[in-house]
Amino acid sequence: MEKLQVIYSKSKEAIYMSHLDIVKVFEEALSRADIPVAYSNGFNPRPELVFAHPLSVGIESTGEVVEIILTEYIETSYFIKQMNRVLPNGITVLSAEYVNLNAKNIMSRVYAATYIIELVYNKEIFKDKTKREIEDIKKGYIDKLNEYLEQKNILVLKKSKNRMERIDIKPQIIMYEFTLDNSLEISVLAGSNANLKPDTIMAGFREFIDEDIKYNVKRTKILYR
Repeated sequence: MEKLQVIYSKSKEAIYMSHLDIVKVFEEALSRADIPVAYSNGFNPRPELVFAHPLSVGIESTGEVVEIILTEYIETSYFIKQMNRVLPNGITVLSAEYVNLNAKNIMSRVYAATYIIELVYNKEIFKDKTKREIEDIKKGYIDKLNEYLEQKNILVLKKSKNRMERIDIKPQIIMYEFTLDNSLEISVLAGSNANLKPDTIMAGFREFIDEDIKYNVKRTKILYR
C-alpha cells in the first residue's frame, strides 16, 4: 500500500460543484484512468480517498489537497498525466507526492487555510471619474478594509443554532496582508475545531462600511500539521 498526496485546482468552470460532486468526480476519474486505488471493506466498497477540507461552493482554489491510498507504487508523473486526461474541465491535478502511509489522515491535521479576497467595484461609482479619482476611491475601500481588520475585536452577526448572535472573529484570523494589486491575502483557522469562512469576514465588512460591496474569493493553500 502507498499513500499519495495530491494537490489540485478548482477553477471558475467548476466552482459550482459541491464537495460531494468533487468526491464523485475523483472516484470516477481514478477508475477511468486505471489507477490502482485501494478500496474500503464492507458491503459498499469505496475508493480510499480523504480530502483535506471541503471547499464552499462558488470559490476557486489553487491549493486543494486529497490523499489517495494505492495498492501499488506508480510514477507520480504517470498519475498526473492519466488523471488530467479524464478529469472534467475546471479540475486539474497540479502535483502529487508519496507520504507516510501510517501518518494521520490529512483531514484530521488541517488547522488553517489561506484565501485571496478581491473587491469587485460597482462601475457606476467610477462614472465620469478621472483615473486618479478612481484610484483614490479604490484606495478608500482598501483603507476601510484594513481599518476593519485592525479592530481589537471584530464582531460579526452570525446564526448560532436558532438565534442570531455576534461573535468575535478576530481570534480566528492568523495573519493578513494586501498584495500589490490590493487584494487581501488572509490566513484563518480552518478544520474541525474552528472554521472561519471568507463570507463571514466580508459580511462583517459590508456592515462596517454599510454597503453591499461584492468580492471574489480564491483559496490558495490549506495548512496542516
